[in-house]
Amino acid sequence: IQNENILGIQVSSDALRRYYVQGPGSTTGSSDRRGIDTVLRHLKTVQSYLGDHNLTFPVVISDTMDMYSRFPELYEAVDLVAVTEHAYWDEISPEDAAHYIFKQFQEHQTRAKRVGKLIQLFETGWSSGGNMSDTVASPLAQGVFTQDFLTLASRQNLNAFFYAAFDLTYRTDDLEAHCGIHYVNRTMKPDVKAVHVGAPLQAVRLWAGDNVIKAHRYWNSNDSVNENFARVYAAKPSAGPSGVWDDEIWLWNDENLYSKSSNLCLESFGEGNTQALRMRQCSKDNRDQKWIVANGNLASQNDANFCVRVDVDPTTPDGNLVVDMSPCNEQRKHPISKFPVAREPLEIGIKTDGGVLTELSGKVTWQTTRQSNAENHQWLYDPVVQSIKSGSNNFCLDASKGMDGEHVALADCAPANENQKWDVNDITGQIHHATHIGFCLGAPDEVDEIVYLAWCDKDNANQQWNVKLVNAKA
Repeated sequence: IQNENILGIQVSSDALRRYYVQGPGSTTGSSDRRGIDTVLRHLKTVQSYLGDHNLTFPVVISDTMDMYSRFPELYEAVDLVAVTEHAYWDEISPEDAAHYIFKQFQEHQTRAKRVGKLIQLFETGWSSGGNMSDTVASPLAQGVFTQDFLTLASRQNLNAFFYAAFDLTYRTDDLEAHCGIHYVNRTMKPDVKAVHVGAPLQAVRLWAGDNVIKAHRYWNSNDSVNENFARVYAAKPSAGPSGVWDDEIWLWNDENLYSKSSNLCLESFGEGNTQALRMRQCSKDNRDQKWIVANGNLASQNDANFCVRVDVDPTTPDGNLVVDMSPCNEQRKHPISKFPVAREPLEIGIKTDGGVLTELSGKVTWQTTRQSNAENHQWLYDPVVQSIKSGSNNFCLDASKGMDGEHVALADCAPANENQKWDVNDITGQIHHATHIGFCLGAPDEVDEIVYLAWCDKDNANQQWNVKLVNAKA
């Protein structure tokens, strides 16, 4: 057993659900600590053993989102938050299931961020046969869900395990027996084989003067539901641990604008001489969701000849700017432009004395003195590829091993290189390595020393980075 060939250890799979929903805990309730204490004890035993043998892969408890909500101590205890969700359990239709999972996942992703952890969806899927009470199990339904979910996963960088690879002959539950994406004979099911996600989209910001257009998320960083979910607004771009980084990130495919924070697409709708702006589930055939950005306008292509307007005078109750629609021939105070996120330089600060992440003579350090070449302390983050590129030499941050103290170097950027994938935690300021689970970018105590991977610790000042745009204007 080596760190390089083991992804992690799963101590239990839905054990809490079986105890508290299907077993004795269904009558004794959460005050019955036998179930939760048992799995936590096993978790700590495995973590201790691995630590004693210098094995660094994550140890997880995989269980339903409801169980993580019921026992929030799980978030702190595990190395990686591992949740499961089958939307048909909650009687959601296959057409609505992916978006339903997105909302539930964002809630638990926010809680994971708050404790400084990454999260994965350890089990989801759909059945092509069997009996469901208020939704449908069929080959078509499985194909619809698979298409929508894989599209969601691609756009959100959502790591997930699909249940299951193959139909099962030994299951007495007819529903679970048909969850495979392959038949028992290992032939892929036609409705699954027809799924096509397409190439990754381009992450962009929509600028209006020195403000950017945003969409409200479903779950707030203070662990509460957002009553303004999916409302469009404008505000200054995020800086530091704002908790709303994704609000301003849109994915663009030459005509549609997909919101990372809401999993919905920008849409102009109305009749006659009126148009309004809203977010709706994406549809490639809906002309109300088609846009063109040109000549300072973000224009709807639904023939109404209306464009997006950012009004600097009225504000929303929380002080943000109003974003609405108006005729394209009206004069606009702030022309709208679209700019790729991966080309907007960032400064990545550390500590309170002005330290910044710096490339100097091919090394990645932190400095308090600004270099004569400003690009030495500028970085380009691509949230689609998850790479952090140096502004001075176009090389990317690269961590070759998941090991405490492992130096972070620069290497030729390669989108498929798993050593170059990073996940910015916009609540704690940590920069997680996306594939070396449990490790974060760490700054040494002394200036001019090489940065390194460290065990993630949200309370460690050497891991609390402050990411902000260098030029926060169009």
